[in-house]
Parts: sequence; C-alpha cells; structure tokens
Amino acid sequence: MMCAQPDKSSDLLYRRGFYVLLAAATLFRLFYIQWVELAPDEAYYWTWSRHLQWGYYDHPPMVAFLILVFTTLFGQGEFGVRVGWVLLTALLSCVLYFTGRVMFRSERTGFYAALLLNFSLLASAGAIIVTPDGPQGLFWALSILCIYLAVSGNGNAWWYGTGIALGLGLLSKYTMILLAPCVFFFLLSYPEGRNWLRRKEPYLAFVLGLAIFSPVILWNAQHDWLSFRFQLFHGLGVKKEVGLRYFGDYWAGQAGLVSPLMFMGILWAMGKSAWLGFRLKKDIFLLLFWTSAPILLFFAYTSLRSKVEANWPALAYFSALAAMAGLALEEWGRWGRGKRIFAWAAVLIGLLFTVLAHVQPIQAVIPIQAHRDPTSQLHGWRALGDRLKETAGSLDPARGIFLLTPRHQLVGEGMFYTRGKIPAYQWDAPNRINHLSPLNSPPAGSQGIFFTEGGNELPRGLEPLFESCEKLEPFVVRRNSSVVRTHPLWKCIGFKGLDSKTY
Repeated sequence: MMCAQPDKSSDLLYRRGFYVLLAAATLFRLFYIQWVELAPDEAYYWTWSRHLQWGYYDHPPMVAFLILVFTTLFGQGEFGVRVGWVLLTALLSCVLYFTGRVMFRSERTGFYAALLLNFSLLASAGAIIVTPDGPQGLFWALSILCIYLAVSGNGNAWWYGTGIALGLGLLSKYTMILLAPCVFFFLLSYPEGRNWLRRKEPYLAFVLGLAIFSPVILWNAQHDWLSFRFQLFHGLGVKKEVGLRYFGDYWAGQAGLVSPLMFMGILWAMGKSAWLGFRLKKDIFLLLFWTSAPILLFFAYTSLRSKVEANWPALAYFSALAAMAGLALEEWGRWGRGKRIFAWAAVLIGLLFTVLAHVQPIQAVIPIQAHRDPTSQLHGWRALGDRLKETAGSLDPARGIFLLTPRHQLVGEGMFYTRGKIPAYQWDAPNRINHLSPLNSPPAGSQGIFFTEGGNELPRGLEPLFESCEKLEPFVVRRNSSVVRTHPLWKCIGFKGLDSKTY
C-alpha cells in the first residue's frame, strides 16, 4: 500500500509475502491462544458444544458445532476451544487476498488487503476470542468473492457458491441476512446488475441459503420463535436512555475496533467507492460500497434506538479493507507527502493497537484500573475453578455434587475450569440450556455449591430447596494487587429436588 506501482515481476514477491504473513500470524496465534484463560462468553459457547441443538437462546448453532469438532480433535483446553478461530481467520485472510487480487488484478492489492486485516484489532481479536462473528465473517467475505466472480463472467455457478456461503453464515449469526438487501441494491444500481435481477440465479442462491438455514427456522418455530424474538428485541428494540450518547459511543467503538486512523481510511474508501461506482459506473466499487457502508450506517441508526456492541458492524470492514488497499495503491503515485505519512501512520498505529491488545492480557502495560480493563475478563477463572474443586473436595462425593449460579457465563467458566467433572446449572433462566428445572436438575440429596459475582445474599427461593446453606469465604480475583471482581460462595447440603408443582 505504500510504494509505487510494481511491474509484473514483483507479483511473486507479494505472493511470497502473503504466505509469510499468513504463516507468521497463524503460528503466533496458535501459541498465544494457550496463554490466556477463556472469556466468559467463550466458556458459555463451550457449554453449547456439550448440548448440541439447532438453535440457542442467543445465536444459531455454528459456534457450538465448530467447538465440538476442534475440542474432539485437540482436547478440552483453551487451545482446543480456540484453534478453530485461528484457522477461520487464516482462511479469511486467504479470501481477502484472493478478493483483492482478482478484483484489482494485482497481487500487491491482495497482499495489502490481507495485511490490513491482520494489522487490525478486528481480525486479531476475532482470531483468538471465540464468537459467532468468526465463522460469519469468513462466509460473508466468501460470499462477496463469489458474487464478484458471478457478475464478472466467471460462470453462473458462482451464484450457488454465494447461496452456500449465505446459508453457512446464517447458521453462524443472524445478521448474515443483511447480505440479501446489500446484494439486491448492488444489482439494482447498474445496468448489467439489473439484468441479473431478471435471471433465476440470484433468487436460487437466496433459496439455497434459506434451505441450509431451514433447520434453525424449524427449531425456532418449535420453541415459540425464542431466538428470533430475543435477537430482534436485543438489536432493534428501543431501550431506555437512548439517543446521541449511544450514537457517539457507537462511532468511538468503531474507531477503537480498527484504530482511529485506519477507521478514517476505511470511511474514505467507502466514500471513494461510492463516487467511482455511482459516478463512473464501476461495478467493482459498487459491490464494495454496497457490502460495507450500508452495514455501518444501519448499525449507526440502530445505536439511536439501543446500545450497539462494537463487533456488530464487523461485516462492513472486509469489503472496505479490500477497497482501501486497492484505491490507495492506484492513487499512491499521485499522493503527496502528507497523505503518504497519514497512510503509513494509519497502518503502524493499527499494528500498535493490535500489539498492545495482545500484550495487555498477559502484562498490563496500559494504565487502566483493573476492574475497568476489558482484558481482566481473561483472568481469575482457572483459580476460581480450583477453589470450586477445593470446596467440592470437602463434600461427600457419594451424595453427588453440582454447581449453581445465576449467570450463564459463570455456568460456562465453572464447568470449564472444573474440567466438566462437576455438573453446573443456572438459576432462574428458563430460556438457557443449563436452566435448573424439574426436567434438568440433580437428584434429591445432592450437595450444591452456589457462586455468583458480587452481591452478598442468596437469591430468593433458593435456600428452601436445601436442608441448609453455609456461606463461605468469598473468592477474590486480583490483578496487580487490585481487586477485579469478587465471587461469593455458599455450600448447600441436602438438595430437596424439584417437581412441577413446587417450582
């Protein structure tokens, strides 16, 4: 991105550079994922892999399927849970490399598109933290590549590749459905695209995607549309205290996700793509625009209604990074010194953000209060698991032992860091898979260990389910001598059991 237009003889150099980048980033991540403990949501998704089904309260099942596959192959530790996401990001890098290469007919563009991806916090965090965004991002980028190959005369069959990618993306996260309006408006916005709207292939691709997704639709229908209703309200429902505050938080979060200067470069690439696409009728840039800017703007509008998490618009950045790499390379020779310095600074600051994000969980180099540091959520869970196992050791194993907690993430951390040897249940969460209920409960007479985060009292209605409950010394998680969080614990003897009449 930072040099003059190369001749064809340099293609091999950039191709080899991509292989080196891919190998170095992947090998580093394979080592790194073993050094930090699972975040609460990661542990929660791990519990899904032990209870496979076609849908969950929060998301479709892809994250659970992948965790099951990779923990079966690589074991039940942090490495086994996360290794799939390292490989997904490697594949995403390959897709972005090929997208840049075929769209701009330049190995150099492909290399810099992949470089920008790996230098951004967006991809680096997504490679080591397990979320549904990982597989969804891969299938979104793959669908864009397939669409380009289809409309550029490489064969109608690429539309069916788009349909497969759409379906697999929907199995990963529901926001993949945004691909459909993006593609529709892309085709509508130029003459050759409108010709495609009169043909069967785009519609068959959409139907194919829905067919792949249909087990999730059926599961939702059988469960009163539970997951669909949750996500529609969670993402689009109007919340209290909405307005410009969340709108500002949204844009600040996006700048932090990819680093401020790189975010400015992305906005420039989106605007430039719109100008080249609509003004000069260049279909490449229309595709890159319609699969990036509308996503960012849609979630900006959503932030006026409810709080938007920083990762929700992540789909917008894959096309934008390819556009930024291609446009910067085309215009580099015409840029003055100031623009070139800005471009270098954007890339290097993005790399700095990414390096700091990897160092901070291991050694806190950024002076943030421990309880406010987001990387603190990666600390203390193994020690908490040891404390739970120690408490379980004081109980009679012949009578049975189980964990009980009011938060789904704590169910995951408790189960994972006791190595799944102690069953765990969630209190008062009827929509979660580990909910304590008459159909899902330990046998009467069992002994429970109740733990939570914060608070000093047992939830109402819990204590009568046991013969006695004893409050224990709370477990305190510290980082650099500062308190991160406190976990109160109770040892409860003589579980009385549950039945539909009393619960």
